[in-house]
Amino acid sequence: MNKKAAERIVRAAVAVLVGASVFWWAPVMPASRVQASSCAHENCEWVTMVKPTCSKPGKEVMICQDCEEILETEEIEKTEHKGKWEKTQDPTCAHEGVRSYVCKNCRFVIKTEAIPVKNHRFIWKTTVKATCGGNGIRQQVCKNCGATGKSESVSSKKRHKYGSWSIESIEVKGRTVKVSQKRICTACGKDNQAVKGTTAAFSGKHNTNKFYYKYTPKTGRIVVLCSECHKSVTGKITGGKLEFTKPKKDNSKPKSKGWKMLRR
Repeated sequence: MNKKAAERIVRAAVAVLVGASVFWWAPVMPASRVQASSCAHENCEWVTMVKPTCSKPGKEVMICQDCEEILETEEIEKTEHKGKWEKTQDPTCAHEGVRSYVCKNCRFVIKTEAIPVKNHRFIWKTTVKATCGGNGIRQQVCKNCGATGKSESVSSKKRHKYGSWSIESIEVKGRTVKVSQKRICTACGKDNQAVKGTTAAFSGKHNTNKFYYKYTPKTGRIVVLCSECHKSVTGKITGGKLEFTKPKKDNSKPKSKGWKMLRR
């Protein structure tokens, strides 16, 4: 009997229980078959029953070519994995990536390697805006992971936006009037400008309760009037100073609209 014939007979006659490595067979043999009990088993051959793979071992049996009795069974070792590299986790600037050597047949992970982290992709972002009241700050921030890098100051090029002038104080000092004014930046709310000025002395004796004043907040212009001697002075802000004109004749009526009494 040749090898092919033996394989056909085995496939038709043998039931294989692979997990337990046990074989039952009940072949239908031609009448000329040699009885196993009287066979010397001198004409034997190994036949593969289960081909091995990289995930499971195979099985082979030794069969007598004369009586077709299975004499031995053996396990065939697994075949080697056939691997290829695959990226299983992309690297970022915060974490390493992973690549795996995976079997093309059974997907078994043979080995893994780390992929180095990527460089940060920094962009500049303003964290504190520059204002007329002070410098700002900008910092490097990674657009991928949010990590921060170096920071630097941003010089302020903005000018203060001052509001209207207000009178801080106005008081009579003998025959003169002392005035203090101030205005604050509406943008930063911190920086302020202050000016002070004192009028020239009004002539003669004066009743301090006779002084009146008229004020324009937008320009800081102030007019001080003495209703007793009918003279007035005008104060204007020039070059960061409040300067007054000399007293001059003024017949304005202090009780008209806009005038306020200056009390000591």
